Amino acid sequence: MTVASVSRAFQLLRAVPASDGTLSGLARSTGLPVATVARLMGTLEQSGAVLRTDKVYRIGPTVIELATNEPAAYDLLAVANGYLGVLAAETDETAGIVQAVGDDHVHLGQVATEHDVAVRDWTGERVAAHSGCIGFVMMAHWPAAEVDRYLAGELPAFSPNTVTDPDQIRDRLAEVRRIGWLWTTGEFAPDVTAVAAPVLDRSGFSVGALHVHGPAYRFPGEGRRRDTIGRSVQAAAWAISETIGWRAGATDERGADG
Repeated sequence: MTVASVSRAFQLLRAVPASDGTLSGLARSTGLPVATVARLMGTLEQSGAVLRTDKVYRIGPTVIELATNEPAAYDLLAVANGYLGVLAAETDETAGIVQAVGDDHVHLGQVATEHDVAVRDWTGERVAAHSGCIGFVMMAHWPAAEVDRYLAGELPAFSPNTVTDPDQIRDRLAEVRRIGWLWTTGEFAPDVTAVAAPVLDRSGFSVGALHVHGPAYRFPGEGRRRDTIGRSVQAAAWAISETIGWRAGATDERGADG
């Protein structure tokens, strides 16, 4: 980025809270061309300096942390928004983001595609950790004591395919830690296949998960490699994690099992 670009980027950051946050509004506030604003805001979004929801920008966690020297509160759906659209377009299926709430996870939102047959929208629903790949990828980054506590409790089945055996669940968690993502089919909703990867905070704790899901007869589909889609989901989850402060090699101070 050139000196002029840096100067314009700071000009845009100052304009974000003083304008309506749209590209046209930022262009009016700064006197910069819309194309220039779009390019610079895209760069700022990638670094977490701004967040974009429904085409409106606001100050992001990176700037807040630099200004206060404290971890910023973040809107996980806002951080993930752009990545959901990319994943949905790449896979031609629904991409979603969930946030950890105690032992469970809550579906924050999703981006769907124009298929005639689509899976239901789970936005707003709270789901148990062992209900499928979404919960398992988060549980894989719990400390050992929390995993032990959870697996010692009641593990109800949500479908005939729900895995409720603690040893099998531990094998799942080890797989997540080894490859970074997990596929499941019909373990929460019958005939739905999903793949998920964890979203981690600055300490390496799981605070959510990114996922793609679709009807099992169609997803992942003929000629598609599960590993390729899994890597795409993991890469997007890593990017979201980095935006909220995680760095590769971050240590989980709570001592995740395995």
